[in-house]
Amino acid sequence: MANLSLNSYQPTTAGELPHAGQLVDDTPPTAAMVWRRMLPTADELRAARRRLHGKAMSIAALLALSYYVLVVSNLPMWLRAGAALALVTALVAVGTGVMHDANHGSFSTHRTVNRVLAYTADVLGTSSWLWRLQHNVLHHGNTNVDGFDADIALAPWARLSPAQPWRPRFRWQHIYIWPLYGFLALKNLLVSDLLSLLNGRIGEQPLRQLRPSVVVRVVLGKLAHLGWAVVVPLMFNPWWGVVAFYVVCSWMVGFVLAMIFQLAHCVDAAEVGVPDGPRRGDEFAAHQLRTTVDIATPVPVIGHFFRWLAGGLDHQIEHHLAPGLPHTIYPKLAKRFRVACAEQGIHYRQH
Repeated sequence: MANLSLNSYQPTTAGELPHAGQLVDDTPPTAAMVWRRMLPTADELRAARRRLHGKAMSIAALLALSYYVLVVSNLPMWLRAGAALALVTALVAVGTGVMHDANHGSFSTHRTVNRVLAYTADVLGTSSWLWRLQHNVLHHGNTNVDGFDADIALAPWARLSPAQPWRPRFRWQHIYIWPLYGFLALKNLLVSDLLSLLNGRIGEQPLRQLRPSVVVRVVLGKLAHLGWAVVVPLMFNPWWGVVAFYVVCSWMVGFVLAMIFQLAHCVDAAEVGVPDGPRRGDEFAAHQLRTTVDIATPVPVIGHFFRWLAGGLDHQIEHHLAPGLPHTIYPKLAKRFRVACAEQGIHYRQH
């Protein structure tokens, strides 16, 4: 797992410098040392959490309104189709802006709040318990390392690491993989989580502490998702309409979520790690800077919307270095960190 000293800390003054009389080491600072100087103050953290909580309330309002218009109302079809797009936007935002922070323990300073909101992953159709193992432990601790990071294990559909077996069909994966990305949500709901439970592992990594109570929670989460997404809509709409809207909306949610996560790791600017490569201790920060890329756009309006929708994951470098921070603090930290890396000659990747 990641070095805890990078993720758990007492906030200090941002960019704190040595005080008078303190010895200054002339050796070049490591990426970890530079990053620690960028950590936010307590006031910055409180302000970021207030923004996060306000954003969560706006997401909840958009979700409730769009769901009512689409599922319950008798409004014209063109309005309900617009509500479906709004619902897709809200569901993606729940995943990136609420569920993601809560499962990292960064949504609130209260553990109970984080644990309750973490179940929004189950409501979205994927197990929060399995997600924490695959994402928090395997992906964050071993980013882009084949055999550990299940996010780059897309066999038999695609090859994302030189260490993975090659097949002739992979010549065309840059074309056919795009529509397949849209089935991410359905795959998690119906295939991936259940296979992990049956096989007792995620990818090549064994599942530990897999108790019957965990299996029950995973299944109940799937049923909860089907309840609001299928059963309730069937009470107000014909079955063919429910199926059609569910499949289309699920595909759109899966496609957008896949894009947000893949843009930071599965691009040519990001390196692929090797299992025996250094990625612990102070090397953790250097590994993240090699395998993770921030995302930017030259169009401000698009950039602001994408940042809101992505839940700060356009700043994946900062998220990987401090996943315990609310995502609303990342833009400020990224601006400072990019400047500091440039000053110290540390390569900072931005896509």
